[in-house]
Amino acid sequence: MKKLLFITLLLFLTAPVIAQQHTWGTRVVKNVVPKTLTLVTAYPNPFSVATRINFTSTERQTVTFTVKNLLGKTVYMERINAKKGRNYIPFKRDDLQNGMYIYSLQTDTEIVSKRLVIR
Repeated sequence: MKKLLFITLLLFLTAPVIAQQHTWGTRVVKNVVPKTLTLVTAYPNPFSVATRINFTSTERQTVTFTVKNLLGKTVYMERINAKKGRNYIPFKRDDLQNGMYIYSLQTDTEIVSKRLVIR
């Protein structure tokens, strides 16, 4: 009986050590994709007739510009061939009602979303 109790005690005491030994030498590598869109702003914001979406691209790439209402319905979409450096997208409200919208710029590797207010 004492041997069984002793073996059980040893198992409980050595289990954390065995678990640690299993992870020794393991290296965690995170795949970090570099950002290609920076300095994303809308000016003026809020606006009443038109605004301009400004952004900087670190490379030439296709960017999809979308505007969605707060229910998630896409109300505007345009594909832009962005050049390396500063870019801008003119945006007119057309028949959109006053309120808050979410605009996003999407590339093959990232999505940047921000708020847009029409008054």
